[in-house]
Amino acid sequence: MNPLSSLLPRQFSRAPQPDSAGDGTFVLPLEWSRGRSCHRGAGQGLMVAGREAVDASTGTPTNLCELSVVAVRRTGSGEPWQEVASGGRAYDRRFTETAPFVLTGPAAGHRLLRTVADPSGRRVLGTSARACLAVTPWGTTLHGERTLRPSADQSVRRDPHEANRFGWLVELDPYDPDATPRKRTMPGRFERERMAISLTSDGRVAIDMVGVGGAAGTGAAEPGAARYRFVSRDRVRPGTTAAEHRHNMGLLDHGTLYAAGGPGRTEGWVRLCDDEQSYVPGRSVTEVLLAPRSSDRADDALPLL
Repeated sequence: MNPLSSLLPRQFSRAPQPDSAGDGTFVLPLEWSRGRSCHRGAGQGLMVAGREAVDASTGTPTNLCELSVVAVRRTGSGEPWQEVASGGRAYDRRFTETAPFVLTGPAAGHRLLRTVADPSGRRVLGTSARACLAVTPWGTTLHGERTLRPSADQSVRRDPHEANRFGWLVELDPYDPDATPRKRTMPGRFERERMAISLTSDGRVAIDMVGVGGAAGTGAAEPGAARYRFVSRDRVRPGTTAAEHRHNMGLLDHGTLYAAGGPGRTEGWVRLCDDEQSYVPGRSVTEVLLAPRSSDRADDALPLL
């Protein structure tokens, strides 16, 4: 069942209808493929999955993960998915711990994200995202990264800014074999347990996110669990043309990040920052995005009126 089916307006009737293929794994229909698929027919799809990366020399898990896109097919509903032996290789990809990822959004390029290995602060090798958390109306998958800690990761001990390059929301385009996955900084840096995508009344994309600590499998967070909402500045453009897709691929870089109000504070959502301005006194946009949990505890963060 498509988790977005109750949220999408009629104009998104051609959007992907993903199947759940296990914990944090989705299969998107290959027939859709923005109208350009060469593998038409029922029962064919692209499986997007993640797993823990393993050190080849020791066989032990590392702090990073691998993401894979694999062309699959099945003979009927309820039957197991099987890898396409031939014909689907153009789509098949594996992003290992040495694969390049691009940082985008307001924090990209900031001094706090620059390292000796990457003075630009815009290119990261590897990801700590394992599971797919959501599928967007324009056919990409969103993966929440874990944060890295100096005590557990050698690269962080060598360069403390390396930790700031993990914990973001990764957007992967399964339908474009040449696309580099993007770490979106505008939705904030924290470990996400789950998220839901919807559209506002005027057609902007909204992402509701719960940080690690919420009650798994429930619609509400545990007391003290972090809850955030990102709302894009621009509207989603329905359709499958290249121009419409390029527009939608930029939606997560511009918008406003909110935190849920808590005890002793104004109820509802509190503005933390947008892509140009911070609403937390004494903190820049990048500082808010790097640590939204501490920013949403600021007593003088401006409420959404």
